[in-house]
Amino acid sequence: MTPSAAALDLIEVARGRSKNVQVHGSSGAIDYRKVLAEAVGMIRSELILVERLLQDGLRVDSAPVQTMLEHVRELGGKRLRPCLTLLSARAVGGITEETIRLAASVELVHTATLVHDDVIDDSDFRRHRPTLHTVHGVSKSILLGDWLFTHAYDLANQGESTLPGRWIASAAKRVCEGEIEQGALGGRFNITINQQLEVLARKTGSLCRVACALGAWSAGAPASMCEHFGAFGEHLGVAFQVFDDWLDIWGSQQSAGKTLGTDLDGFKPTLPTLRALEVGFAGEERMELLEALERRDLQALARLKQALKDTDAGVYTLNYAHRLVEQAQGYLLPYAHQSGFCQQSIDGLLRLAEAAANRAA
Repeated sequence: MTPSAAALDLIEVARGRSKNVQVHGSSGAIDYRKVLAEAVGMIRSELILVERLLQDGLRVDSAPVQTMLEHVRELGGKRLRPCLTLLSARAVGGITEETIRLAASVELVHTATLVHDDVIDDSDFRRHRPTLHTVHGVSKSILLGDWLFTHAYDLANQGESTLPGRWIASAAKRVCEGEIEQGALGGRFNITINQQLEVLARKTGSLCRVACALGAWSAGAPASMCEHFGAFGEHLGVAFQVFDDWLDIWGSQQSAGKTLGTDLDGFKPTLPTLRALEVGFAGEERMELLEALERRDLQALARLKQALKDTDAGVYTLNYAHRLVEQAQGYLLPYAHQSGFCQQSIDGLLRLAEAAANRAA
């Protein structure tokens, strides 16, 4: 079974490292895709093994299920989380057969959450392809998402230790909790920045955390080191999302290659909008605006958009993303330039974190 087109594409770009690939675009932003491709170049053969394991696992005897799994398989993806698992293992001591299996397990959980997310958000497209539920229906898509979760747990529990399965299950529960919390807060701007960040830590940070922690564990790292790698992953994941929130308002649509401003126009609370509300309005005016936003009042939305221009919301959000990156890197810096660690892999992880909050898209 051949790797997905997306994974092969990254692998091919990674081979361009010997041709002096530049990671900065003309705007000065870091080209995240090239940084990821450079990281993939360090683990190319192992990532192919992960990809084969993923593809082989999406083959069943049931024709209706196989049709849906083929749809999922063709979605591909950048495979960031398997890359984090492999790089973390390589940084600590070396990639093992268990590392490969756990990297595939984390990616399956991620894929399952995407299938369910598309149903929850009623999204029509995912990576330029029709979403699963638009083709096969909501009920079957929810069940297939459940199938992917179950397959992920099966892979995680095929080793001698029960720890990977427990860690994967805990991460999956945190993701679901984040989704539920976000749904409960849906359309409500009367929340704190800390509440919003906790949702992001659960929804986005959890899987990046377990990807890095399991990678280190599979290479024999002690518990304290696994915790450091896990904390690195969580901060990286949240930084990526916070910067996404910044890009959605102040990014370049041409660089992003997608429609921007959708969160704002969809009355979805994000870190910059919460900051604009926090410093731009007070007292009765603030309460009236919050109530109007919950009613999806367009005049209230226009006032919020103006506040985004008049306050420090943009600088605040950007600085917050950069601070998260610094915190993420701080967990790995103690292992930099130490004997017994693969410095190339640690540097690759540090660069991924840097690029997460300094990219054009």
